[in-house]
Amino acid sequence: MLSHASGKSRGRIAVAVAGVTVAAGLTLSGTGGKAQAAGPVHPAAAQSGGPGTISTVAGGVGGPGPGRQVAINFPCGVNVSAGAVYIGDGLVQELKPGTDWLTTQAGGVRRAAVIPGEPVDLGNDGPAADAVTSACGVALDKSGNLVIADQLNGSVRVVAAHSGSFYGMQMTAGHIYTIAGVGRIGRTDGNGGPATKAVLSQPADVAVDSSGNVVLTDSGNPNTGIPAQVQVVAATTGNFYGQHMTAGDIYNVAGNGHILKASGDGGPAVKAGLGATIGQVRIDSDGNLVLADTSGNSIRVVPVKSGTFYGQQMTAEHIYPVAGTGTAGFSGDGGPATQAKLNGPLGVTADSGGNLLIADSSNDRVRLVAAKAGTFHGQQVAAGDIDTIAGCEPGCAVGDGGPALKARVTMPDAVAVDASGDVIVDERGEGRVSDDRRVRAIAASSGHLYGQNMTAGDIYTIAGNGTLGLSGNGGPALRAVMITSSSRMAVDSDGNVVVAAGENNRLRVVPASSGRFYGVQMTAGRIYTVAGGGCFPYCGDGGLATHAGMNFPDGLAIDADGNLAVADEGNNRVRVVADTTGNFYGQHMTADHIYTVAGDGKQGSSGDGGPATKAELSVVSGLAVDRDRNLIITDDGSNRIRVLAATTGNFYGQHMTADDIYTIAGDGTSGFSGDGGLGTNAELAAPKDVASDGDGNVIIVDQGNSRIRVLAGSTGNFYGVAMTTGHIYSIAGNGSKGFSGDGGPATGAEFDFPAAVALDSHGNVIIADQNNNRVRVIAEADGTFYGVPMTTGNIYSVAGDGLAGYSGDGGPATKADLLEPAGVAVNGAGALFVADNYRVRKITG
Repeated sequence: MLSHASGKSRGRIAVAVAGVTVAAGLTLSGTGGKAQAAGPVHPAAAQSGGPGTISTVAGGVGGPGPGRQVAINFPCGVNVSAGAVYIGDGLVQELKPGTDWLTTQAGGVRRAAVIPGEPVDLGNDGPAADAVTSACGVALDKSGNLVIADQLNGSVRVVAAHSGSFYGMQMTAGHIYTIAGVGRIGRTDGNGGPATKAVLSQPADVAVDSSGNVVLTDSGNPNTGIPAQVQVVAATTGNFYGQHMTAGDIYNVAGNGHILKASGDGGPAVKAGLGATIGQVRIDSDGNLVLADTSGNSIRVVPVKSGTFYGQQMTAEHIYPVAGTGTAGFSGDGGPATQAKLNGPLGVTADSGGNLLIADSSNDRVRLVAAKAGTFHGQQVAAGDIDTIAGCEPGCAVGDGGPALKARVTMPDAVAVDASGDVIVDERGEGRVSDDRRVRAIAASSGHLYGQNMTAGDIYTIAGNGTLGLSGNGGPALRAVMITSSSRMAVDSDGNVVVAAGENNRLRVVPASSGRFYGVQMTAGRIYTVAGGGCFPYCGDGGLATHAGMNFPDGLAIDADGNLAVADEGNNRVRVVADTTGNFYGQHMTADHIYTVAGDGKQGSSGDGGPATKAELSVVSGLAVDRDRNLIITDDGSNRIRVLAATTGNFYGQHMTADDIYTIAGDGTSGFSGDGGLGTNAELAAPKDVASDGDGNVIIVDQGNSRIRVLAGSTGNFYGVAMTTGHIYSIAGNGSKGFSGDGGPATGAEFDFPAAVALDSHGNVIIADQNNNRVRVIAEADGTFYGVPMTTGNIYSVAGDGLAGYSGDGGPATKADLLEPAGVAVNGAGALFVADNYRVRKITG
């Protein structure tokens, strides 16, 4: 059924692109394996094998390598132990003592989204390097085991340093195990029961006390009324924190689990109220628990014995504020810490002198509470007083290499102090384009530290390149960090995989062979940026694509001339990177430069029947090129499918003028109606992606309706349905959200957030069924495809077992774990590529 568009450029012939391209009828030398050959393969990865085999071809954890070259994406925990800096950023990263060398200690993939009730394969009892993690707080216990607050998975997990028995279970060195929580978030009162049966909310941090017990801060959820608590997993049986504890059980030591605000100061900690959010917990030199009560805008202490601490008389197991008034704000520097205002403090630690260091997160500062009078971290402070040691007024420069007090410190999440007295702070940053996602050190003394020369009192980046999920440019694709929730893909006729990395605001390419593509000299198996990286949110039209600024690029299409079209979603535009110099879309274009071909930047739905560049678009999310070279656009925000006409003529039952824009499906109302009638009279709901087949039909991912629909490009029988030009029909999905129907008629199946669609050379329709963690196929003909026997018109899973995770490389794709696949594409050799959120994976057969 599938025919192909004509036209050539550098050997490229392509059709049907959205999260998707089919490179038409080509034998692609090197496509089957070269992209995997460069660089070390992930421990779980393997070369492509037989039919239905899955492997990883791009994307990894970013290391090992120099820390300042690796993306630190979601920094929310930092600790120093045995001389090394440990960073929780979804993964657990280790910065080696005295060097700038960063390695990943746990997590083969970060888990960045939570779907309540969704089963997740976390990789427990297996190698830590393959596990799914959402690590924040990290600590080492006295056996050298790595203890992790796995926040979004509602667990506390341990990576064994040596094989043996720890926390009541047998462990293998290098493997990961859950010691508290059940792998999902919620809250049940597990107090006094087995820790592995307790349902935790969102454990944010961990510490290990002198008895080996694991102390954790379990943040709550204001939306569900769950307050935070501090809990202890007992390592041995005995009396701790005023309670008798049994090894392996979990106990509340602060927070009553009922009151969703700070309360109870001066009384028993277990009866006190904590806010919905609590950050770091640390154990000071006296064994007291020091807490960052984020929602309570204070630092609080639970003493393990009665005495005088932080200038106050305290009773064992009671709770006391030592900094912050409880009211959000910024004030008090130079005066008593208990009279100062903090704003959402997430981090706290104590230095060797007993001073407290605070990550005053929403104030963008690091502050000091002095244990006694003196000069500490460059500030002269009286006992019990507070002062700022890093951070400046909003709008100041990042300030690396200069005084910490003049540097911008953006949303510091956690603090630690190393053996030399340097203050280590992680910065979460803000927004998609923040350059502040990094871990930095405030030097206590001058010298060569963390691979660079430092001056006392100045601040330096020691890990993270500042970006969200972007590193490895020009290096091995399997080492590149590519965090994005979009990851739409296309494969061009040279076999190169093009990825729209949404949050990165860039287009990246993994070449199948060495050569010059999109204006960049490339080596097979490495990864390169070919567009984006300039100013934000929009700039660069008419100039080099690599100098342009984009705002969440999403759908991709490669036209018959080899030009790369991108849905610049946040800018409400469609832009084109020209493959060669010539006239395209009514404009003269220069090779490797970028141009807007549709959208004036305003969000809306006006302009039909007029020039595409003067029309309004709304959240453009998918693109495709039809057999007549027209550019198909999913105008997601206006619930329409629109067309940029390549030539003047009749298409989809309408007369169109070249370079003008027209609606071909959707009346602008979100809903479901119109099957069998004119596409322009139908209702769509958040159409997410499109593809176009050789008969000119437009395949639509009608995401909000959990259906795949077709707008007929001509009259005839397609996908088992008699169709009329310009009319719309459902070919898959019964409208219910869920998972069912495999092996049966596609129209009876359920989808859950279908995200992207592709066509292969057999005419099969390939769907990224995102929340079902599967890739599914509607068979166009009887046969075996991707290792699965199929019957015409029926639907089948070809990748993913339904569990969210990352596993299965080298084995059958249907037994692999996927993590919210967001894009699909097929190359000319018949290999299926899947954007498995953080990686590009390949299915052969």
